[in-house]
Amino acid sequence: MQKLKLFSVLLSLLVLMPFLGLAEARSLAQVEGLRFWTNPGYTRVVLDVSRETDYRFATLPADTKSGVGPRLYVDISSSERAADLNSVVNVRDGVVKKVRTGTPQPGTTRVVFDLAALGEHKVFHLSDPFRIVVDVGGSGQAVPRDNPTASASSPAGKDDGIAAVLGSAPESAPLRVRLPSGDGRPGLRRIVVDPGHGGKDPGAVGPNGVLEKDVNLAMAKLLKQYLEKELGVEVILTRDRDIYLPLQERTAIANRAEADLFISLHANASNDRRAYGTETYFLNLARSEQAAAVAARENGMTLKELGDLEAILFDLMANSKINESSRLATEIQKALVADLSRNYSNVRDLGVRQGPFFVLLGATMPSVLVEVAFISNPREEALLIDRRFQERSAQAIARAVRNYGVALNLLAQR
Repeated sequence: MQKLKLFSVLLSLLVLMPFLGLAEARSLAQVEGLRFWTNPGYTRVVLDVSRETDYRFATLPADTKSGVGPRLYVDISSSERAADLNSVVNVRDGVVKKVRTGTPQPGTTRVVFDLAALGEHKVFHLSDPFRIVVDVGGSGQAVPRDNPTASASSPAGKDDGIAAVLGSAPESAPLRVRLPSGDGRPGLRRIVVDPGHGGKDPGAVGPNGVLEKDVNLAMAKLLKQYLEKELGVEVILTRDRDIYLPLQERTAIANRAEADLFISLHANASNDRRAYGTETYFLNLARSEQAAAVAARENGMTLKELGDLEAILFDLMANSKINESSRLATEIQKALVADLSRNYSNVRDLGVRQGPFFVLLGATMPSVLVEVAFISNPREEALLIDRRFQERSAQAIARAVRNYGVALNLLAQR
């Protein structure tokens, strides 16, 4: 009787084994996407994985005998490559030559990075959704591109705020930015002004339907005029019309232009319509709940996701000019409050603050984000669409930049 039972169990296992293997195959995580973003001096690659799983990474030195350069590879356990994922993605930005994916053994996906040189690197993961982020540093500069957008080997349209690597394709023809060559003169020569939001991203919407993206663009165009007229500098707008730009593309434009300053213009918003005032930010960890809330809104993320970002922020801010950015933010905040107070009542000084803003992340020059007023406040919403208020705000910022530039020149002469 026992032998019969044992035989019956074995027979059942033999019948079920093909189905068990199929179930195991179906449980493998899918490596669904491979996206990269290049910036001067480093490349970021994001691997989209369908669910959380273990991984390990290591580097291999160059093999001069076989002519193979240095490599970094990531082995993703219990996974397989999705059928529509390209096996080879060419990057060729001076840091990473190409990225290859393969299967060294069943159930393991290997992603190999062919490098120009073996330098600093960092591999970490982010959750919800799960993705593996690979940052690779290089000794040289990335090869300039006409349009510094993210690239993907998987279908577009998947948003990824925290990784700061992906923005959906622009809704119209990409901006073509003229990148002049530097002339070596000290002081301020070139400034990039960034009208926040745009295109499919309207930003905050006022109680009477005013869109932040429109206000930002109007003020940016005025600021460009005043900076060029009063300071004699060249000003590049990240967008000069209603077009969508990913956050990381904005500072990439400034970096490629070798700008001396980066100024991102915004209108603030709050769930409390009574909130009002002016504040200016520079890149750092958020020092207050209010600063964290503003950063989360501008980044398009939750406060929990913002915490994940802050955990890796210090590594990404290694080249940020935090002290100079703080000084520029102070000059702008002081000028805005002083100039607007002479012409308007109830101008509230919310001060200079710091926070982890994606649009400032990766900038290699002093950079600030200006929240001119609260579009969520009915009174300030009306001011933001008033031409005279826009002009006075732009003039104040231009004066602040002049003050900053004078101090910069004085320091250079010492």
